[in-house]
Amino acid sequence: MPKITINDRSVEARDGQSVLDAAAEHGIVIPTLCYHKDLSIDGSCRLCMVECDSPPGQIAACSSIVHEGMSVTTESDELSESRRMILQMLLRDHPQAAEVEADNELTRWVRHYDAWPSAERTDPPRYQVDSDPNPFIRVDLNQCILCTRCVRACEEVQGRFVLGVGYRGCDAKIIAGADTTMLDARCESCGACSAYCPTGALTDRFAEGIGPPDKTVATTCGYCGVGCQFDLNVRDDRIVGVTSRPDAPVNGMSLCVKGRYGWDYVHHHERLTKPLVRRPLVDGQQASDRKGGDRGEWVEVEWNTALKIVVDNLVGIKSESGPDAIGVFSSAKCTTEENYLMQKFARQVIGTNNVDHCARLCHSSSVSALKMAFGSGAVSNSMQDIVDDSASVMIIGSNTTEQHPVFAARLRQAVLRRGLKVVVADPRKIDITEFATLHIRQRPGTDTALLNGIMHIILEKGWHDSAFIEDRCEGFDDFRQTVEEYPPARAAKITGVSVDELHRAAELIAMNHPMALLWGMGITQHTSGVMNVLSLANLQMLLGNLGIVGGGVNPLRGQNNVQGACDMGALPNEFPGYQAVASDEVNAKFMNAWKAGESQIAGTRPGLPVTEMMEAARVGQIRALYILGEDPVLTEPDSNHARGSMEAAEFVVLQEIFPTETSHYADVLLPATSFAEKSGTFTNTERRVQLVRPAIEPPGEARLDWQITSELARLALEAEGREPTGPQAAWNYESAAEIMDEVAAVTPIYGGVSHDRLERGDQLQWPVLDLEHPGTPLLHIGKFTRGKGKFHSTEYLSADEQPDEQFPLLLTTGRVLYHWHGGEQTRRAEHLLAAYPETLLEISPEDAARIGVEDSGRVRVVSKRGTMTARALATDRVSPGVVFGDFHFPGSLNINNVTNSAADPISKIPEYKVCAVAVERLD
Repeated sequence: MPKITINDRSVEARDGQSVLDAAAEHGIVIPTLCYHKDLSIDGSCRLCMVECDSPPGQIAACSSIVHEGMSVTTESDELSESRRMILQMLLRDHPQAAEVEADNELTRWVRHYDAWPSAERTDPPRYQVDSDPNPFIRVDLNQCILCTRCVRACEEVQGRFVLGVGYRGCDAKIIAGADTTMLDARCESCGACSAYCPTGALTDRFAEGIGPPDKTVATTCGYCGVGCQFDLNVRDDRIVGVTSRPDAPVNGMSLCVKGRYGWDYVHHHERLTKPLVRRPLVDGQQASDRKGGDRGEWVEVEWNTALKIVVDNLVGIKSESGPDAIGVFSSAKCTTEENYLMQKFARQVIGTNNVDHCARLCHSSSVSALKMAFGSGAVSNSMQDIVDDSASVMIIGSNTTEQHPVFAARLRQAVLRRGLKVVVADPRKIDITEFATLHIRQRPGTDTALLNGIMHIILEKGWHDSAFIEDRCEGFDDFRQTVEEYPPARAAKITGVSVDELHRAAELIAMNHPMALLWGMGITQHTSGVMNVLSLANLQMLLGNLGIVGGGVNPLRGQNNVQGACDMGALPNEFPGYQAVASDEVNAKFMNAWKAGESQIAGTRPGLPVTEMMEAARVGQIRALYILGEDPVLTEPDSNHARGSMEAAEFVVLQEIFPTETSHYADVLLPATSFAEKSGTFTNTERRVQLVRPAIEPPGEARLDWQITSELARLALEAEGREPTGPQAAWNYESAAEIMDEVAAVTPIYGGVSHDRLERGDQLQWPVLDLEHPGTPLLHIGKFTRGKGKFHSTEYLSADEQPDEQFPLLLTTGRVLYHWHGGEQTRRAEHLLAAYPETLLEISPEDAARIGVEDSGRVRVVSKRGTMTARALATDRVSPGVVFGDFHFPGSLNINNVTNSAADPISKIPEYKVCAVAVERLD
């Protein structure tokens, strides 16, 4: 480590470090404009010039590397004058670049060096202000100094190459694409260009005309499972913007369009702010007395009234029909602590294991299959080690760029910077295929046959890891016999993938070790979902890609806290920490922890999953539903069936932040809080536990979810005459931190997690066994949770429904970049909705021509279950015979009006990804 002198102070630098970085590490600030630590060196602004003895003279600190004995001076009269001249030259060439009242990097240095022009400039603006129609980013090229930080951020952080420098000499300016609009140049509206701009030439539209924030609050994003962190900027108790946190462990400065710009739903006028109860219940009627379909008008009531009505009806139904006549839906949108209390409410207060959440509809097949193969159903590796250390990545059934945008951007950079090999297996030509070494387009629903065909080739070529298989696995011989029945010719016939492509895929993933396997709901949402995931587990054991950095099985979690909700036992068959409901020992443990007088907890019989609770409600087996933050009418398959189930339920309590499609069938609406108003934790896709902090007060009379559930629990126990006898049974919580302490006491994988540790900055990925344990970024080192990994024989099973003469097209579904889940939040975020205002149905140009529909024409989609309408998007993203729709819009625009509720027999996940439809032109 070279020793150098900076401003007569002896310091140690690191080999290969720049003078600028060495100074910064020791608290010495050197002015810069074109430099940013995340970006490549440009060296154009010359503001960072320093005086050096060897070589003698002035050198650029950003591009000059330290060497032993070097002595530099970062500030002197000569340097100050030089910097003043540079800044004045910038303002001469770009007279509108620095405004007196503005607060950005340029104006701060202009003030510091008193470099304002000597006379007021009257030059007219060269460029039209707000010259690009991007709904998120305001463009004013009059303030641009051509530092190119925006260009480099777009290329080197986001990997989109939207921006560049166009024209020459005095006419040079930043342009999008071939001098078109940003969106036409396929901008993803991530805001990286704005975040890195030092002058205000690119700014967030939300910030226009709003002054500086009163405070900033660091928190975790409430959208997808990547787990990005950022600062919420608050002014007068309203969020006014989001800014990146360079120290965020998952994302650094990167954010996606939803994280950076999708927060304004928090202040939407439709927020629920006071409890609402149907008129008959307010007038004293019990839910069981309701006749017919009309539940009555909504009436605003006080909290005490609403809670008493909820408790009276739940306790009454439990008394008449038993605890299993009640179902509880927890929520992946809510904190880990809130999910813990919801399953505790179901098991300890109601006495039922009928508790589940949306993981049933996304990764239940991943959890089931990975537990069968390894004993643990979670992601095995960290995103960072995949980006840094994988030699290859196979992405199958994951539209990563739209569902997990920040992680996808990092994968793109790994391709560009170090040549990461990417194999994408997806029926659609999704965006990530542009960075793929190979894209194979299997027919939807043929994933097991595809994987067996690839593994057949690996075995035939001898590319498998025999030592790993012998040492750490079992069941290999039976597995091998099954795979031998899938030679490339057969696999090609089933999947539509050529034999050559199968061979190339096998070679790429086998010869570039370690290989990380990434998947999403394109793999899981099938009647063969468990079989698909078992095939993925087989592949990684076959190649020895487990328990090593850069490898692993990595089901990408779709919602912000779906991992945490699963961890907390918001599942019908498991207590917190995946402790089996069926175990007498585990039951005794939780009965002791949660004791309430002589009451017993739910017992060893697993409850019903979400999909079966809906059917049980339809036939009267379940009479009441307590739903936290879920919208099953919108998100369940076969929406007509879901509506019938909700209509049949006698009593429905919905704890939400907005009226939703499900609220039409609710009897009580309890106003809850968004992520911006609550404290607690989310656990991201890589098992990383992160804090959520309140930035603003809840609107009106809305309450924190854990407070609502706790109060209901206390009232229900009191109504039944049950006296809590232990501290964990009393429901007298003072904070989310206290709830996490209880979680740690009963959940071994969270045994060392506490809010105090997280506030101190500890980076904790479970299992965290005690307060001294550092966490576990990598699973399956040396051995699996179940001991030896188990190969399974996986057979290709056809989808439940195939196209026929009446329904000739195959429909598959998914998400789009600008929306999330059922869209309840993103459809109330003004600019997100402006960017993607309605459902689009992707259809091949050949099928569009056959139907007679033009691009952007309206169509009707019909299945055996129902109909929906959409605007057609003719595109080669889908193959002939396949159409794609998203599920973000309600009513007649909801693709789930037509999807199939047939489910995997083990995981009970519905087959959203394959059903037969007809598409008709709407005149």
